[in-house]
Amino acid sequence: MAINQKDIKLLWGRSGNRCALCRTVLTQDKRAVSAAYTVGEQAHIVGEKESAARGKSLLTSDERNSYHNLILLCPTDHTIIDENEEDWPVEKLHLKKSEHELWVVETLSESVDQKDIATQASVTNIIDKAVQYCDLENWSHWTSFALAPDPTWGSSRADEIFKFRQSVIGAIWPEDFEELKRATITLSILIHRAAQTFMSNSRQESDGQYWPRKFYKEMGWNENYDRDVELYKDWISECHTSIHESTKAVNWFADVVRRDLNPMFFAKEGKFIITEGPFEGLSFRTALLEYSSEEKQLLPDKLAVEKE
Repeated sequence: MAINQKDIKLLWGRSGNRCALCRTVLTQDKRAVSAAYTVGEQAHIVGEKESAARGKSLLTSDERNSYHNLILLCPTDHTIIDENEEDWPVEKLHLKKSEHELWVVETLSESVDQKDIATQASVTNIIDKAVQYCDLENWSHWTSFALAPDPTWGSSRADEIFKFRQSVIGAIWPEDFEELKRATITLSILIHRAAQTFMSNSRQESDGQYWPRKFYKEMGWNENYDRDVELYKDWISECHTSIHESTKAVNWFADVVRRDLNPMFFAKEGKFIITEGPFEGLSFRTALLEYSSEEKQLLPDKLAVEKE
């Protein structure tokens, strides 16, 4: 599991954007390497994996990736502590982290806005829920099944998306994040609609997955067969369209997060894409879907109008 956005913000905020060992000013943006800042690295105190430096531990994966097990370092010091485990044991790194954060409070208190740190932590908590409940790390994979000729959804997918929609409805948004608010609400509405659309005509099979219910041939002889086949095709089309729209929304959401909070948010993975098929000849189609600037201006208000 990756480090969540809330813990990243806490780490950078409480570290004053400085290396905990040499106190060099750091940046999160790898595009800034030509500027007067060093790219910071979120180092693990107990190794992220058992095979990593200082990795032998009973900590779970989530605990290893939490704020309490992270220390902000420059690349040079990160290399030093990992190549010299005997000189840099877990206990010493925890002490250095605590000493550095105390130094930040005492020395940089005027430049470190604790209220801003708390505000950003609350926003990043919502972002983390989007990553978790919408399974952004596996977006292209799970949506490829949802976009198949016979779409399938995982056993808990719809429930997870409903949790995300609930968390967004109840969120308290700071004034400085207006576009992120609109992008997140748009994503929550559209992906929830996608789940509702699919679940309206699906059923859980023995494999635990949800599959389409082909109602047009369930009752044996069906005098309305042709009509029901068309209704089924319309439903499939609606399912696919809802995933298309959700993908546009997730790309907007990620773009705003990168601009306003964390330039490295899914930067390595790149844009969210979809893969559809197989079509005739067993071909597949991959696409990048995004909103235009004009479309973004109308959202999420446009969605409320469409529902009426």
